[in-house]
Amino acid sequence: MRNPRRFLGAFVLAAMMAALLGTASPASADIGAPGGPNKGTCGFLQGILYRMPDDVAAKIGPIFESLFSCDLTF
Repeated sequence: MRNPRRFLGAFVLAAMMAALLGTASPASADIGAPGGPNKGTCGFLQGILYRMPDDVAAKIGPIFESLFSCDLTF
């Protein structure tokens, strides 16, 4: 009989990823994502983008905007 460890491990990993993706919801600035409630999440994210090189900020900025519902300049 074969060792089912690989097969079982793949199912466990897939089940964990499905559970995380099924329960995850996008963070919003309204609920106070990284900065906590009423701590200026969008300003915090804007400060992170200002410290990045322009080409990197242009790639990361839209991700931040979609995740945290902020209107950022990058």
